[in-house]
Amino acid sequence: MIRKLSEIRIAINLKHQQPFPKSRRRLLSYYCYIPRRIKINPTGEIAGGLSRFVTSLIDFSFVRSICASAYSSRGGHAYDPVSLFLLQLFQWLEKFPDLKTFLSVVRDEEKGKHYRLYAGISSSHVPCEADFTHLKDRLGENLYTEIAQVLVEIVRLLGLLSFSILSTDGTLFPSYSHYKGCTYFCEECHSIVFKGLIDNVRRRILYKLQEPTRVALGRDIKVRVDCPSTRFPEDIQKPKVELLTLSLKIADPEQPNPLNKIFGVEEELKAQDLDVIIRRINFHSINIDQIDSFFFRCRSAELTTKPQAPFRYRSSYRSKKKSQKPR
Repeated sequence: MIRKLSEIRIAINLKHQQPFPKSRRRLLSYYCYIPRRIKINPTGEIAGGLSRFVTSLIDFSFVRSICASAYSSRGGHAYDPVSLFLLQLFQWLEKFPDLKTFLSVVRDEEKGKHYRLYAGISSSHVPCEADFTHLKDRLGENLYTEIAQVLVEIVRLLGLLSFSILSTDGTLFPSYSHYKGCTYFCEECHSIVFKGLIDNVRRRILYKLQEPTRVALGRDIKVRVDCPSTRFPEDIQKPKVELLTLSLKIADPEQPNPLNKIFGVEEELKAQDLDVIIRRINFHSINIDQIDSFFFRCRSAELTTKPQAPFRYRSSYRSKKKSQKPR
């Protein structure tokens, strides 16, 4: 980015070469571009804030050339328009609530020294709110727009803007606001076959029992498969469908758990005084011709076939009907 900005800076300066009418001796401040080192902290924050980051990368000298037509060689002392423009930019970048609060920080000997340094302002000549009002009246909307267009051009040359138009429709229509179903549901979602379920659960439980740190009572053990729908676009990864959710709990010696025997982990769980329980299941049938072949129903498909009540617009007030009694 720094290498690209070096070339962009030369191109921008060659395009804006109108000399500023007031000499440097008659300016109360003077901005000069100084490329500073950019350091990013381990937390991801930029050392010195966004003000240092922006002024280290972009040369704002072109602002003086654009504003030259609004100034005269005659008259008293004035602030460099680049300095005032940068202070307004710093206020926006650092998210100060208003100009008055920001200028009080700029006047502070310690807190405002980096703002004064980046804008080319000395501690003895800090502008007031009236100076910014005079600048706005002097430049007008057209010159401010021209400055903004140069900044947009710099961002475009960096490749951060493509000018591709993204349009959105913000019109509100009544809809199923509580709808949580699947957009791509189909007939296959009502009956998903899973072969080897018992063996799959058995291997997962044995894996957890091998290491005591893996055993977490009450934590979900989810059995999932890829969504069987064929309506997904090729560039979209299919989601996982949750078929069965299990968990481990402390065994109750008075009530033996039949699931331990069904999943083939009765001896292993008994050695550690644990039971396996079913938290959620969408099972609906078994294929008796094939061992360990179960059929499940996708919950998203169920929600799609049974949508919630439609969303209704609400007015800002409630109408109260007076009870009419017969005379």
